[in-house]
Amino acid sequence: MSDNHEEESNVPAYVPSKHVSVDQLKQQDAGDEALKRYKESLLGSGVHAPKDDPRKLVIKEMKIQIEGRPDIIYPLDTQELIKEMKSKPFVLKESCHYKITLTFNIQHDIVSGLKQINTVYRKGIKVSTEKHMLGSFAPQQATHSVTNPRQGWEEAPSGMLARGSYTAKVVFTDDDNQEHLSVEYAFSIKSDWKSDE
Repeated sequence: MSDNHEEESNVPAYVPSKHVSVDQLKQQDAGDEALKRYKESLLGSGVHAPKDDPRKLVIKEMKIQIEGRPDIIYPLDTQELIKEMKSKPFVLKESCHYKITLTFNIQHDIVSGLKQINTVYRKGIKVSTEKHMLGSFAPQQATHSVTNPRQGWEEAPSGMLARGSYTAKVVFTDDDNQEHLSVEYAFSIKSDWKSDE
């Protein structure tokens, strides 16, 4: 639960390029065989676009990995499972080391600059906000996995003031400022794995 203390005002403004669909991208420079092969290696041979599911981003699961403990896995590929997650809090022992892995699919179109914004609350007061750039992804049947932190572990807060129940909301947006998904979840920080405090 580290807090991003980045001075966003000091970062030069990034202006994403105009959105181009997969079909438009494939048609550009269609006569150049080398470029065609290169695009196919990046985009794949076919666009994953299920007719019965209009979502661009489908989160398959969120996995909480705790050093020395079994993984906690939340399947999230349906709206019902996403809503259920808030009512199934997980427990972190104070000072434990953990990381979170998201597994997802992209479908229908390219998602450029996918980012995750995670905001944590305690008793309704914002405690921290973290932003993680996940990357840009083509619509493919293959799943993608992203782990935060990418190297090492996060350390859960410790001490009497840190212990208690938390709620959180993670929002997935892209360079076009399109909100793809919002997931609410809950967790507790306790003095030990079975404690009530």
